Amino acid sequence: MISKLAQMAAGCVLIFATVAFAHEGATGVVKERMDLMDTQKDAMKVLGGMAKGQVPFDAAKAAEAAHEIENTAAKIPDLFPEGTGGHPSEAKPEVWTQWEEFTADAEALTKAATALKVALEGDAPEWQAKFKGVVDACKTCHKTFRAEKKD
Repeated sequence: MISKLAQMAAGCVLIFATVAFAHEGATGVVKERMDLMDTQKDAMKVLGGMAKGQVPFDAAKAAEAAHEIENTAAKIPDLFPEGTGGHPSEAKPEVWTQWEEFTADAEALTKAATALKVALEGDAPEWQAKFKGVVDACKTCHKTFRAEKKD
């Protein structure tokens, strides 16, 4: 399970890996949401490093990272007002044409992060399974609502 989890964590980090390049020219709410995604990327790196065994597991640090994802995920819908697509945004038009699904995906991420945080604040035996839920929530939303990177 750990190797599959590690692969998923690596995939999620890769999803965020080129975000810095996209920030060029971003202003206002578009920059705010890109910065929010950077915050989530940093939290995912903390969790992913622990899941992969690259850094020692630290329940307190992991819970803090999960809490960060929980808080930022709850803000996602407010950072996507209609009319804020197009370059430099990586948001697909589907964000606004499938708004209910988009907001449901953000809510799913919030719930997954909450479940992870709760697991980490307890004995943390199932934290990796809960982390998988966070990774899956990220992937689901990005697959539908985030434009692919072009080389």
